[in-house]
Amino acid sequence: MEFECKNVKRAYGKQKVLRGISFSASGGEIIGFAGDNGSGKSTLLAILAGVERPDNGEVTIDGRSISRIRDLADRIGYVPQTDPLPGEFKVRECLGLWCGSPSKRKAAVSDYDLAEMVNKRVSKLSGGMRRRVSIACAAASEPDILILDEPTAALDMHYKKIIRADIRRMAERGTLIILVSHDSEELDMCNTCYRIAGGVNEKI
Repeated sequence: MEFECKNVKRAYGKQKVLRGISFSASGGEIIGFAGDNGSGKSTLLAILAGVERPDNGEVTIDGRSISRIRDLADRIGYVPQTDPLPGEFKVRECLGLWCGSPSKRKAAVSDYDLAEMVNKRVSKLSGGMRRRVSIACAAASEPDILILDEPTAALDMHYKKIIRADIRRMAERGTLIILVSHDSEELDMCNTCYRIAGGVNEKI
């Protein structure tokens, strides 16, 4: 699987946030993005996930624009910086929304060690466990690409280690991981890292 971002640009009014982001990656790689607050990292991830559209440029999977892929939600898993899980739902209900089949839900429970909390409400989980459930839900459909916006921000070291191990495991299975992080250990995990500054990216 080949993923490519070609000269992506995005502005909000007169503010040009992204002025030309380009990179390519393959399945099994971990690609990291760093940069100052407000540099456009979260905007870029939303575009890569198909949640936002660029003003110019294109994002493709195997040469095909993601805007033309009907089953995009099955191809790309996305965990934004803001927790997407409804607090009143139980963990098993959240997994049910994202898992395409009972077998995939069972696999997610096993892979992410969720058996003891499947009947707990999301609002009752710790921040680290809630984040891990978010990642489990995004990965439940076995997407080709998993996009993570600061996956371990504000978590204690215990959950940082657990989530980093999850990321490595998914990459070893062939999933392309694209993440934003300020954490040097997470950036060290990446095959390639980019810094976004002035609306463009450069390797670091």
